[in-house]
Amino acid sequence: MLIKRVITALLLAPLVVLAVFKLNDTHFSWATAFVVLLGAWELGRIAGLTRPWALAAYTLVVGGLMVGLVAINNPAVVGGFYILVSCWWVLFLVLALSGQPNSEPGSGRRASVLVGGAILLVACWGALNALHALPSVGPGLLMFLLLLIWAADISAYFSGRAFGRTKLSPSISPGKTWEGVYGALLGALVCGLVLHYSEWLGVFELLWILPLCVATALISVGGDLWESLLKRRAGMKDSGNILPGHGGILDRIDSLIAAAPFFIAGLGLMGLVTW
Repeated sequence: MLIKRVITALLLAPLVVLAVFKLNDTHFSWATAFVVLLGAWELGRIAGLTRPWALAAYTLVVGGLMVGLVAINNPAVVGGFYILVSCWWVLFLVLALSGQPNSEPGSGRRASVLVGGAILLVACWGALNALHALPSVGPGLLMFLLLLIWAADISAYFSGRAFGRTKLSPSISPGKTWEGVYGALLGALVCGLVLHYSEWLGVFELLWILPLCVATALISVGGDLWESLLKRRAGMKDSGNILPGHGGILDRIDSLIAAAPFFIAGLGLMGLVTW
């Protein structure tokens, strides 16, 4: 399984880098829309939609919400949207770590999964495109976010395997441990230091960027737990099988779904970027 994961990651990584640095903002938004809509299809299956027409209709609704987000064209409203979604992720993470969500198979309401999932997917899509479109630093800053999430995931995986003892949220994801989370936060801290000393991204105050990187990595854990919760309720191991060793699209972007809106909301609130 690990070999398949590594091979798939090595094949996908160059495509992601090329998309971030070579595509213009419009083409990049179409590329990310394709990925997110694939995730919407998988989310529909997790929520219990089985008929192709129902899955297609749900995917189209998510696409319509994407168009609506673009049509708003009001930085204050869009920024507020990212902040509200970020607050929801903070609340969910607190509840997940306290064992509040019911993870029993069959629990949870289909409507809440479909509606909430659509909002979260659209927020992720908008945040990724907003980061990419930032003048001069956009692609580099977006690439940094991706590297931050990857570093956190890899650090969590290996530190969890080597030192994992204390379960993080056994009712949702029995394999995850606090030691893995500590590894993820350490990986994020290192990424923050690298960003601070990288002049090609501009000068960021260390006291601002390090807490944001660590907090983003922690919130990304919430994205992972959210998808794990939905899959446990649905009695599914993976959201799909499109990516060998990784499962489905949602299995690959679950952390990013939570991290992207939180990261750009934090940058905006700190005055480091304008939405």
